[in-house]
Formats: sequence, C-alpha cells, structure tokens
Amino acid sequence: MREGLTSRFWRRNVLLPAAALALGIVVATVAQGQSDDGAPAVETLGPQQTIDVRVGRWDPIQETYANWEAFGGAFSISARGTVTLPMIGQLDAAGMTPDELGLQIAQQVQDRMGLSGEVQAIVTITEFAPIYVLGDVRAPGAYPHAPRMTVLQALSLAGGIDRASPALVRGERSALNSLGSYRVMELELLRRLATLSRLEAEEAGSEMAPPDELLASVVGPELIAQERRIMIAQRAALESSLAQIDELEALLEERISRLTTQAELRQTQLALLEEELGNAASLVERGLSTVARQSGLQRQVADQQVRLLEVETARLNAEQQLNETRRDRLDLINERSRERVQGLQDQRAAIGELRIRMETEAALFAEATRTGNGLVELSALSPPELQITRTGPDGPITLSVRRDDLIEGGDVLEVVLDAPGPNDTIPVRRLPFGSEDLPPPGALSGADPRSEQRAEPRSGNSVVPPS
Repeated sequence: MREGLTSRFWRRNVLLPAAALALGIVVATVAQGQSDDGAPAVETLGPQQTIDVRVGRWDPIQETYANWEAFGGAFSISARGTVTLPMIGQLDAAGMTPDELGLQIAQQVQDRMGLSGEVQAIVTITEFAPIYVLGDVRAPGAYPHAPRMTVLQALSLAGGIDRASPALVRGERSALNSLGSYRVMELELLRRLATLSRLEAEEAGSEMAPPDELLASVVGPELIAQERRIMIAQRAALESSLAQIDELEALLEERISRLTTQAELRQTQLALLEEELGNAASLVERGLSTVARQSGLQRQVADQQVRLLEVETARLNAEQQLNETRRDRLDLINERSRERVQGLQDQRAAIGELRIRMETEAALFAEATRTGNGLVELSALSPPELQITRTGPDGPITLSVRRDDLIEGGDVLEVVLDAPGPNDTIPVRRLPFGSEDLPPPGALSGADPRSEQRAEPRSGNSVVPPS
C-alpha cells in the first residue's frame, strides 16, 4: 500500500538522518514549550493525560529505521498515574517527564529483547487532563488544558466573570448591540478580504492587489502585511518540499544508473562463465577434462545468475521509489492547488454572507436609534475570589490564587463574587446616551466622522450602515 505523503517525507528527510546520528544511544524526546523568561517548560505526566509512544531502532546493516508499531500507539494515563503498554506491562508515569518515561520504556524493550543500546523511545503528550471552571463565570464546565496555562486564561475559556449586566433601556440596548455587531462583522469582512486577496494572488502567481475597501481602512495595512507574510511562508515551504523531492529523485536516478552498470557487468561475467562451461562440457565428453571442473563452473554460473537477479531486483525497487517520488511531487502541487480553490470559494461565500448580515444590522441600528431614552449602570462590584481545588498525594486541597498563577490539569477553578444581597442598597448612576455618545461613525474604516450622518432608514431594504 502506498504510504501517505507526510509520513514518507518525515521518514526520508528527518527521521533517517536523526536516527543515524543517534545510533547506539537510547533516546527519549518530548516537545517542550518556552516560558516567559525563555527557559524550557517541561510538562510532567499525570492522570487523565493521553500520550503517544513511538519505539523503534536504527538498523545499521539495512540502513533503515524500523518503527516497532507493536510497542507504540496512543495510551491514556489512569487515575492512579499508571500506563499499560503492550508487551511491556504497567508502568508508573505520574510525576515523570516524557523524557524519563521514554528512557524507562526503551530500557524495558532492551531488556525484553536482549538488545544493547540501540532502542529509541519517543513519548509525547498529545492530550492533557482537562480543567474545570465553575462559579460566577459565563460558561462553567470542563475545558482542555495546555502547558503553562494561567488562571486568567482559564477564565477566558469559560467566557469570563459573569458580573451583573448594566440595565439598559430597550432602545439604546438594541442600538448598541447592532452597532457592536456591525463593527465586529466589519472587521471580519476586512480580514476575509485580505485573505481573499492573498488567495487570488497565489492562484494567479502574482503579487497581492488588495481592494480599495481594504486599503482605505485603518487596520488594512496590518491585515495586508499579515497575509503577505503568510504567502511568503507558504511559498517557501512549497519550494523547500519540492527541492527535497528533486534531491531524492537525483539520488534515486544515480542509484538506478549504478545498478544498471552492475547488471551489465554481471551479465558479461555470466556470458563468459556460460561459454567456459560449454567448453568444459565438450572436453568432458571427449575425456579431456574432469567432471569436477564442469560441476565447479556450473556452480559459478548459478551464483552469477543469483547475483544478477539481486541487482535487477534492487534496480526495480529504486525505479518504483522514483515513480513514487514523482507522484509525491504531483500530489503536493495538486493538494496546494485544491486548497487555494477551496479557500477562494469559502472566502467569497463568507464575504457575501457578511455583507448581507451587515445590511441587516444597519437596518436594526437605524430603527433602534429612534427609540429609548437612557442607560442605567450598576456600580462596580468587589473583585472576585479565585480558588483552586487540586488533588495531591494526600487528597484534595484548596488554594487561593491570583489571575497570573499557573493552573494544572485536573484542577477545579471556582470563581466566587461577593454580590449584594436582596436587601442591600445598590447605588446606580444614570448615563446620558444620545447620538453624541455613540462611537464615531467610520472609526473602524478610517472614514472622517464629520462627513457621516446618523443612520436613517430608507425605502425598501436599503439602509445606511452605522460604520
């Protein structure tokens, strides 16, 4: 069965050189992030995590890397902190780093198979134990954990603190919601226009030509610069992949050429031996030579035939690899082309939908500005109390934390607000909310607010957007 494009490139261009350098050394690696001060952040293993284990060995005779799939795969760490691996059994993993577990796995495989210092075990954390957020948050529940996640980041996953919302008069609330939604959709529209411009440039093989609507925006230059960086990076990645394929093709062609030369030499040697065998057989018939001489020549002929077959088989294998490499190039180019075409379709459809939704929000804004007479806002409440419940060796413990403290997988974060009781007095202040208090029209697109007028409904479905 033909291998996948990604796995084949990894084995040929990354895994084999790395395995050759690591020959004779037991290796275990782990993907490490970087902390704020630049130091590596090593994540230890713990319950409810999922790890990926890869075990293999570099064969110096065959010059290939053998991936032992029977030992590897995806495994979950149990609540007791143990992981059970095939042909190895149960291992204690809690509190260890992936490097340390990889060394232990490699040693276990070595001991069971009687090998000496040539096994590689790579352990990677693919899924961390979830965290749980509850209390006064907008969306309590379980969320995926990531290394070096802070309490503030966990709160953002849960939608932030669920404070009491300001009391808005219906008309102003509707106008403010419509205006906010319109501004968000306008920014999304500009971002998609920049992406569409990049995809069109990639499809045409030219430079980006952003539309005037994007160039006139305040955030337009930044969005265009981002898309240009993406285009340059993707182009460089494609050229690098094609260059690697070209190098591999050159090596295979050189190998095929040498194997062809070897086959020709073997064929010549075989012809000479067959001629000599024929002469010896004639001499044996006339009693001028021994049968032993004839038998020896027959063995040499058979040996040359076997060697010639081995060379021709190796040449066929090299030709098959060359054909696969050429198909890899076509697959790479066709896949990139398919992604561009699909991206163009998706972006154009999304842009059309956004424009319709923006027209709807503009109409709602124009209608809402005709009603309502004010906004009432509750006074600010006291800061929330943040607590983490963490299960340790001696059982669960509860800790008070701050927003910048780190949270670990399996932690339960509780947010408690000191909200006023039903009989407490809640001071309020009334905020003026007229047309002069609205965000200036055109602020997002960079237009002069003095040239804009307040949105008014028009006949039919056409409206003046509040941008």
